[in-house]
Amino acid sequence: MEDVQKKVRSEELFNGPNTPIPAVLHGIRLIIYDLDGTLVDSTEAIVEAFNRVVEEHGEATCPRVAVKEMIGLPLTEMFRRVLPAQKHSSVQACWDRFIEIYADVGPEKTQILPGVPETLAHFKGMDYLQSIATTKRSDVAASLLQKLGLLHYFDLVLGIDDVASPKPAPDVIYLTLKRLRVGPLEAVFVDDTTIGLEAGVRAGVHTIGVTTGIHDRERLSTLRPDYIVEGITELTLVIGR
Repeated sequence: MEDVQKKVRSEELFNGPNTPIPAVLHGIRLIIYDLDGTLVDSTEAIVEAFNRVVEEHGEATCPRVAVKEMIGLPLTEMFRRVLPAQKHSSVQACWDRFIEIYADVGPEKTQILPGVPETLAHFKGMDYLQSIATTKRSDVAASLLQKLGLLHYFDLVLGIDDVASPKPAPDVIYLTLKRLRVGPLEAVFVDDTTIGLEAGVRAGVHTIGVTTGIHDRERLSTLRPDYIVEGITELTLVIGR
């Protein structure tokens, strides 16, 4: 029954290009956010850390645009796509080394996207639960949020190490709902990629695409999220009691 309700609501609320944002999503208790491209821009940090690891393993560095296009995938998958097959046994070591490098360059080369602190403060002030569901390791994500002064806005931070299967599998969304004791139709997931939105759709929660990351409105629309917004501040227009 919930799947049917979700499908109907999605068809009613989807806003395409040049369509004014319609009435708000009601009954929401929990807002789940992706991290990279949704709340922060850590592209430069990811590109630098990724290419340093690739170079250390004797391979040519990747163009920035190629690395950016892979952001949102698990790091292990990113390294598998770049390293030759005979080096795939080193993927876990690459991930561990990436985390070491990223811990150094991440905070300095990561920018909070416009309006994020104000939006998070708005929803926290209205007693919404807020959480993170990322393909970063949860400790890495929490450390970054702490250094950026954002961690206190969140009730839960979950990462790739908390679930058996990363996005686009719905595992991280299911675990979030379980931990925070919230039903699917009481939650909305905000992500800048089709990979993330697919996880939200499969989990049966409301979904909102945001165009501040790597995928544009046209590509996000292929997942038919409830809304597509141009920036995080627009969430205050589409999420209400």
